[in-house]
Amino acid sequence: MKEWNNPFSSFNSFKVLLWRQHLEGCATEKFLSPVTTDFDLSGRCSFQCVWCNAHKIINNKVKDLPTKHWLKVSDFIAKWGAKSSCIAGGGEPLMHEGFNDIIKRQQKNNLESGVITNGVMIDYEHIWTMADTCRWVGFSMDASTTETYMKVKGIKNSKTFYKVIDNINNLANQIKQTNSVCEIGYKFLIHPFNAHEIYEAAKLAKSIGVNDFHSRPVGFDNVPKSHAEGMEGLNLDDLVKVVEEQIEKALELEDENFHVYGVRHKFNSNMKRKVNFEKCRAIPLLATFAADGKVYLCFDMRGKQDTILCSHYPNPKEILKIWGSKFHIKMIRNINPNECPRCTFGVYNEIVEKVIMKDGMCLNFP
Repeated sequence: MKEWNNPFSSFNSFKVLLWRQHLEGCATEKFLSPVTTDFDLSGRCSFQCVWCNAHKIINNKVKDLPTKHWLKVSDFIAKWGAKSSCIAGGGEPLMHEGFNDIIKRQQKNNLESGVITNGVMIDYEHIWTMADTCRWVGFSMDASTTETYMKVKGIKNSKTFYKVIDNINNLANQIKQTNSVCEIGYKFLIHPFNAHEIYEAAKLAKSIGVNDFHSRPVGFDNVPKSHAEGMEGLNLDDLVKVVEEQIEKALELEDENFHVYGVRHKFNSNMKRKVNFEKCRAIPLLATFAADGKVYLCFDMRGKQDTILCSHYPNPKEILKIWGSKFHIKMIRNINPNECPRCTFGVYNEIVEKVIMKDGMCLNFP
């Protein structure tokens, strides 16, 4: 199946080759500072998405850490050598009262920010700030109609979908008016409840000024049994056929300002998770600063007590004592990829093994 027309995008996992020195550090267990970081500003969320991988975090009702602390974290990671932060995580980031101040500090520290949000709480100050400071903003939409939106998001207000659509359009207009470099993504997790709406969602996204329509299969192993309605006996072959037809049609909507990415290279042909590597090695490319004040070994396993590296609250510099230590290395060595949830860095792990360690691309022959 064709994933995209434009391979030169942030959705192509081979972009990690830009960070060869970091990959070499992962291969030799001599880790450099992370290229990027995750900031989980809040462990709270007003939605109950059927595939949410953060139910436990949200149910723990962790109190948001002070804005002053997150400003300190931003200052620290800039000095540490990180280049960016993805502000999303175990809850809805805009629920943190200091959201605007935090991404402004990121800009001051020459750190690029990407935000993933459900978009409900966006006001005009958020719009101005994100257009001015962010490299990209991804909206978790997963639908083209309010009926499907309510079903997959676990909400009852039929007006919420239209409110978010208006918010996206307003942000797109602000970006255009200010010649901002910020790009907007309409994110669509593919599930039996919504697969038939991929094309219409892409068409809607284009009409409201979105730059990138990004779809990928949901992490089926993340769907708890309590939210698995309609999953029993599901024929994934039939679902794959629908998805391929929808994405092929959506690709026809592309122009110079709008692109469609039907990401499948991170999954098997049946859309289930793919593990084409022997060991987890690439995870030191990123550090996860979670809403509970902990730094986690892996962002796919945030919230699991046995993956805590250290606390970042009240002192974010604590990670320097752990990063690259015997303790850190041992934790990574003990990861069993076959027991993990869907691996976001799966292709990166494959590249470390096959390109960096085995020279599969013949480094010295451009």
